[in-house]
Amino acid sequence: MLRRTARRALVAAAALALLFTAGGCLRLDLGLEIRPDDTVGGTFTAAWSEDFLDRSAELGLDQDQLDAFLDALLDGVPGTERTRYEQDGFTGQTGTFTDRPLADFAEFGGDEWGYLRLTHSGREYDLEGYWDLRAAGFIDADAFEDAEILISVNFPATVTEHNGELDGRTVTWTMTPGEDYDLNATAVENDGRAFAVAAVASVVVIAGLLWLAQWVALRRHSVGTAPRR
Repeated sequence: MLRRTARRALVAAAALALLFTAGGCLRLDLGLEIRPDDTVGGTFTAAWSEDFLDRSAELGLDQDQLDAFLDALLDGVPGTERTRYEQDGFTGQTGTFTDRPLADFAEFGGDEWGYLRLTHSGREYDLEGYWDLRAAGFIDADAFEDAEILISVNFPATVTEHNGELDGRTVTWTMTPGEDYDLNATAVENDGRAFAVAAVASVVVIAGLLWLAQWVALRRHSVGTAPRR
């Protein structure tokens, strides 16, 4: 998916880069949600800043060129549902996909600009990735030097290791053109057997405490009512 997206985006980006320096005008946001049944859903947003859209005509750009760039990015997203995106001063489109097998993401990307791999083995989910956003990589660093590029992954398990920003079970990586990035995260499901053992142990302990409290109460009662000699 991302391999096709990248190639289309590179063509469109190269054309636009000849016309302007788009510092701070572009937002790319890929959000993935891994589900317990080993399927993946998510969204991919591509949007221009409204400030840039207001002055695009002065830069010699028309709406068709700008739309073509966003379409090149979104055409690689599985599924066909798209919605208009307007948030934080950016306007564009969001493509939504659902129920993709996790196995499809075992080799996600693969061009020289990078890859993202998601795997599930036993109780452990692993993410490994590398993204090259330097001039020779995904997009031209000079033309898009202040672009916002975000990748976030929500895991159905407790995140134990990561090198991004963690919020609950979601890890987010924030990237900028001109740099390369290693991405990694590990999430581990709770051991159901260990939980069951802990639950049984808790019941036994509580039952023991209740029995002890009852025994002490009975002893006190028997001592208080015993006849004096």
